[in-house]
Amino acid sequence: MSFVPLNKTRLFESVVNQIQEEIKKGVLIPGDKLPSERELSEALNVSRNSLREALRTLEIMNYVEIRPGEGVYIKKIRMDDLLEPVTSAISLDKGMIMDLLDVRDVIEVEMAKRAAIFATSDDIERIGKALEDSREAIEAGETGLEEDGEFHMAIAQATHNEAFVMMMNLIKGSLTLSQKATLQIKGQPRRTLKDHVKVYEAIRMNDPEMAMKHMKEHILKAKENIIRLNNGKNMDKTDVLKEFE
Repeated sequence: MSFVPLNKTRLFESVVNQIQEEIKKGVLIPGDKLPSERELSEALNVSRNSLREALRTLEIMNYVEIRPGEGVYIKKIRMDDLLEPVTSAISLDKGMIMDLLDVRDVIEVEMAKRAAIFATSDDIERIGKALEDSREAIEAGETGLEEDGEFHMAIAQATHNEAFVMMMNLIKGSLTLSQKATLQIKGQPRRTLKDHVKVYEAIRMNDPEMAMKHMKEHILKAKENIIRLNNGKNMDKTDVLKEFE
């Protein structure tokens, strides 16, 4: 057994940790302006170079915003900032694609139900716009991949439940891989659009049961399309994922 000697924490890292801790405790909140560089370096007893390095690190981590000529401000941490590293990791793990398609049965069917109950007029308009954008893309000879993602995200937002939005953000990378493959099937973009219209109409009519039914059918077809890509052979996850290489 061998151990690697630990390095002493560099000074700028201590500054980063201290400012992060103040943010976590709520002492510093979004919109707060940090003291001037001179005041902060004196209060922390560090050089200005160490302080600048710490602030640049915090900016990269999306904790602060450095405004030239104005100062350094605490940023509001967005959910996307927290999820980005996890989302990237999932997107690179093609072995999770089939598992995530199964998860859609649970997540998106319930999302459609809640959207039909809670969607506002603005939500309906947003979902409808995603549909119209899809239609235009398909008419232009494209697959409508980006618009497909916008449609599903608009439904997540219409639930008015941040957890659903978070989960969709978390899995959207891998779902894009599967959608990219299935939308290459001849005629599939138009069939997908028809499915989306059915889901949209159910949500617009505030019919949660029909919204669930149409979304479940849509997801089932997505799974069947993955099988079609392998010509109906008996397959495991490795076989399916060859289509994403």
